[in-house]
Amino acid sequence: MIPTASKAGLTIIDSMFSLPVLEHQLVMYVTSEGRDTFSKPFDLSSVPVVTREQAHAEERTKKLTTATPTLKAPSAGPKRPVKDSSADIAAATATAQKHAAALSAVPEIAAYGTVLKSSQVIELTESETEYVVTAIKHVFKDAIVLQFDIKNTLPSTVLTDVSVVAAPAESESGEAQLEEDFTVPIPRLDTDVPGTGYVAFKRVDESASVLTTTFTNILKFTSKEIDPSTGEPEESGYDDEYQVEDLDLTGADFISPAYVGNFDTMWEQVAGGDEASETLQLANMKSIAGMCLYHYVPRLSCSRVGHQANPLSRCHRTAYRSALHAAP
Repeated sequence: MIPTASKAGLTIIDSMFSLPVLEHQLVMYVTSEGRDTFSKPFDLSSVPVVTREQAHAEERTKKLTTATPTLKAPSAGPKRPVKDSSADIAAATATAQKHAAALSAVPEIAAYGTVLKSSQVIELTESETEYVVTAIKHVFKDAIVLQFDIKNTLPSTVLTDVSVVAAPAESESGEAQLEEDFTVPIPRLDTDVPGTGYVAFKRVDESASVLTTTFTNILKFTSKEIDPSTGEPEESGYDDEYQVEDLDLTGADFISPAYVGNFDTMWEQVAGGDEASETLQLANMKSIAGMCLYHYVPRLSCSRVGHQANPLSRCHRTAYRSALHAAP
């Protein structure tokens, strides 16, 4: 019942249902996926009753927090284009299919099953160095596979038996999280002809859903000069090695971006699940908006869903992101 007041024979309704709460609960009721939801009528008793003054105050607060523009000088240059998240996911899907086809062609890797997540290409050397090395991290249910794409830029030189020795760092407890399973070397690398090798690791602790570590990487090979008279490499050569950059395995490698049409509805549906809160110190950020749009999203491997349209302060920003856990 809504409280009323009587004055001079007239009934004055001084209270009303909280419209924001009523709207929210109606949306949750209509969009619920539970089979038993519609077996019971919508319960109005769960909607709080407020006075008209309280309702007007809520309305004013809502207008101030959602419609007040920020005082900001106009931008002089062209705006940075904002990519559509669905297009990002489509591109990521096409890349994932390409990686899956290449990995399934290697029998030892195909035995691991379906790849759950592949990272972007990571440069481990400068593009002007003698040996150019890039890496891609592939996450499987029980294994981590490192893909190394290598190019020999030295003229009149052939590299044979090319491989990468990748060693994961020990955990804080001193126990190994990964152990090397096998290596797929590159038999031969001619000048400016790229080749691909792999190093595979099995999980020691299969119960851990996310692993974080750093791999040190050393490129090993036998270098042979080309005989100018025959155009073939000489029989004898010398063994050599080349240190490349470390490779980090982070939590983002176990996260896949996911598109969500209605963030608020999805957030309510997963309420009560595991939740974590963290405070990070961000350096070299010119603005909060830039951090949210162009720095924060790529690092967490999340899909951009939306953000607070008109923040009241340049020091505060709320960003909405969605993703799925790629680990089993």
